[in-house]
Amino acid sequence: MTYEPLGDRAPAVEITPARILRSANGLHTVVRRPDGGLDHETSLGAGAAWASVIMVDEAHSLERPGTALTWRYLEESGHSAWKLVLVDQQDEVCWIHRKGDVAGATPGVPVDPGAAEPPVRSGAPVVATGPYSSAWMDAGLDMEHVYCVTAIRDIDPDDALRRFGASADEISTSTWTDLQKRVAFEEAYGRHIVAAFAIGSHTLLVEDNGWRGANLPELSQGTFAVSSYCSINADTAFVVSRDGVVLAALDELAPSSAEGADPGILTEALAEMGITDPEAYDADETNFLEDLELLCRLVGVRPTVADVTGAARVAIFGDKDDD
Repeated sequence: MTYEPLGDRAPAVEITPARILRSANGLHTVVRRPDGGLDHETSLGAGAAWASVIMVDEAHSLERPGTALTWRYLEESGHSAWKLVLVDQQDEVCWIHRKGDVAGATPGVPVDPGAAEPPVRSGAPVVATGPYSSAWMDAGLDMEHVYCVTAIRDIDPDDALRRFGASADEISTSTWTDLQKRVAFEEAYGRHIVAAFAIGSHTLLVEDNGWRGANLPELSQGTFAVSSYCSINADTAFVVSRDGVVLAALDELAPSSAEGADPGILTEALAEMGITDPEAYDADETNFLEDLELLCRLVGVRPTVADVTGAARVAIFGDKDDD
């Protein structure tokens, strides 16, 4: 069916089965349902979308004289996001989708991508000693067990980001928290979003809802790199590479499944973790490989919460659908 666009602002009554509301960036639409309700859909990129229903009674309640449906970037409970709202004749928000009628709303504040101080390198290599801690992932990045991280030896953050695919003018300085706010404001969910943290003389690449690093052995050209990926569905990848060649890759994080040009590259680090017989380890179904610890041991890094909450070099670029 062909729809007639109403633009990104219109009275609710003007939204009909043939006329839709669409945000200026094309990521949000509001469509009239056959029963008189409204469908609000948001594109998340890479073919994914989020949709919700505004039931008939509430949809009709939005047909108020002098009002219009549109989108606003609002802050709520410390988080900012674009919300479908109803505004009155004074352009004040009087209704927010999934919240209902409100007296007002707090505007979100976009983040200046160049506001943070640039990261400082110590110049000294990091030595992997002492007990391993995952606090940098859990408390520092707060990625809730969904991640793609790549550690690369002896490379600076800008070089790592250029190898990842970002151009010089797409690279800026930001904290991880401010990068998330920028992503929300720009609604860059279908793009590559990556931060490069300096860890001594090495770089830790962290992707936001990405997977590219685990498929780019080129990141290790002239050096050594390890990538680990875990999706929201617990799909995993673990790849060790040197000079663009995959030395070892694990299937479902099983140490005994290692394949590549030199699977033995894992032996010493696994032994340090108490895994001296990979086949016996995998045969015990209660075992679960601590992939991030293995990554850190192989590259020789010990990230801390401070390392990943300070300033990093970051980039938002491209389209994941093109990979």
